Amino acid sequence: TRNRSEFLRYCVATCLACDDDQIEVIVSDNNSIDDTRQVIQAIDDPRLKYVNTGQDISMRQNFEFALEHATGDYLIYIGDDDGILPNGLASLRRVIDQHGPDILLWRHITNLWPKNHPVPTPGRLKNRFRDFCGPMHAIDPKQRLATLAQAHKTNYRDAANIYHGCVHRRVIEKVCQMQNGIYFNGVCPDVNTAITNLIAADNILWFRNPVTIGGEGEKSNGTAFNGKESASKQQKEIASDFTRLVAEDGTQPQIDSRIRSVPAQTYANICLINQEQDAKIAIDHAAWRRFIIEDVKTYSPQQRHWPVMAAFFETFDPTFDGQGLPQPSPQALQETIDPASTTTSQRDRPQKPNRRRHTDAQLQTVMSVVQWIQRVTGRPYTPRISPLIAAVVQAARIPGMWLRSLSAR
Repeated sequence: TRNRSEFLRYCVATCLACDDDQIEVIVSDNNSIDDTRQVIQAIDDPRLKYVNTGQDISMRQNFEFALEHATGDYLIYIGDDDGILPNGLASLRRVIDQHGPDILLWRHITNLWPKNHPVPTPGRLKNRFRDFCGPMHAIDPKQRLATLAQAHKTNYRDAANIYHGCVHRRVIEKVCQMQNGIYFNGVCPDVNTAITNLIAADNILWFRNPVTIGGEGEKSNGTAFNGKESASKQQKEIASDFTRLVAEDGTQPQIDSRIRSVPAQTYANICLINQEQDAKIAIDHAAWRRFIIEDVKTYSPQQRHWPVMAAFFETFDPTFDGQGLPQPSPQALQETIDPASTTTSQRDRPQKPNRRRHTDAQLQTVMSVVQWIQRVTGRPYTPRISPLIAAVVQAARIPGMWLRSLSAR
């Protein structure tokens, strides 16, 4: 956490809502100047532990600082605007007790906090029914790494995250041995560890029961640093602070902070880990280059920095010959994505209507999340339409939901 006590108080409340006395909740405060310390000191729970860095450090260093104070066998990292879902830790413990995997993964759902920029927008919950209450399946870490390296999957969340994921300490210790005692490395420590965990882990379980909820708000690092809309003054200050602390950290892999593409960060980490660990990973550089270029085009013209991208590819891609990048001319800066030029991994995914029948358990789980949102924000949760219209629409859907629930039993 860093200067976001207005979110933190709710995040901690969700973590401590579980009645399990064998959990440890660590708040690692990156030298906040707001009332973060007072907020935590007002909470009386022996499972809660507050630590403060004592000076401004990078996000990577704060992640590492928190790790130094953790004592648990399994670790989960979340941000101060995130939270734990109702029954999330209880579900997680059952799986751990039964299977004891190296890593457990799930698809977290997202809460968009209310915002004022660029226009006032109410909060919104994003989830998919298919991510609730389904079967577990095993993931082969080495096969998943090969899939990522070939750009068949390009989202680092398809790797092995400790951020909104759960990792056993034995995996962390293996990664530390690989990286001279450091677990979190790079500008984006969550992206970096998602890749290194695949090398160190022997087995992974993925289960359809979200444990965490990911928050996204105006003060989030991701929103400020990777936002594709015009940034507010506050977001520019957060991005500038982030960039300054990264520069002062200086830990490799050091990627030019002007490169905002998360796929570029993912690709760079795969390349660097391949070099440093002599992992002999077969990387499809051309496929990654095409995908990253299309991703960069989704940013505003001022955020694309094609000459910087050229230097980036020259560093990591032995097949790069300078071709394929738009020229930094006024015409190139104004270009937009041509839907016909998307990569194979995007184009080959047919968009099918969601006709899955939702079970009663799925509906109850979603409702518990909505209730959580209402409780921690102190206001009713409604979609992006007026409360009256939302109430009418919801009332009209209840009979159909009830019938589907009966037919699915």
